[in-house]
Amino acid sequence: MKPGMKMIIMLVTAVSFWGGLFYFASCSGRPEKRAVEIAERALKATVDNPESIQIKGISKADSVFGKEYVNQHEKAALSMHLMQYGHKLMEETDYFQNLDKDDTAMSDQVTRQLDAMTNLRALIAYGELEGANPQKAKEKKPFNGWKVKIDFEAKTLKGKPYHSEYWFILDKEAEIVVKSFEIPLL
Repeated sequence: MKPGMKMIIMLVTAVSFWGGLFYFASCSGRPEKRAVEIAERALKATVDNPESIQIKGISKADSVFGKEYVNQHEKAALSMHLMQYGHKLMEETDYFQNLDKDDTAMSDQVTRQLDAMTNLRALIAYGELEGANPQKAKEKKPFNGWKVKIDFEAKTLKGKPYHSEYWFILDKEAEIVVKSFEIPLL
């Protein structure tokens, strides 16, 4: 092999290697940005009528440590909000005395409220279990993924509008939704 040919092969190899490395680094994107994109796609796959979605706001991707997806401040705010939403729902149905069993819109609303309360209880219960063990409570929890909240308005399949916030918990690489839940808004 000629000495000039060897030099050309080494040069092409080096350029290919560094070019490929640069390409993969630039195309991989930041996980925070990818988390928001994946959450938007997951929202469209989750709601019953994706064509009707109007996104009102998207939070920045926030870090999640351990399995405590919701911090104490968020738990308190969610509890207060769901209590207000539940009170409004009870007033609308006259404390379930005037509940029309054929009203699918009201049934959907009650189902969303109950699902949100179940998720909130599970999140609070997990935090209390962790806090019960002082040794575990003091341990620094490892980075576990990302949290993205999307505030949106949509319509049910019957055309009734509703307003909700969907929370998406994603893995470290922001490629997979690990957990999601909906919080109905007033």
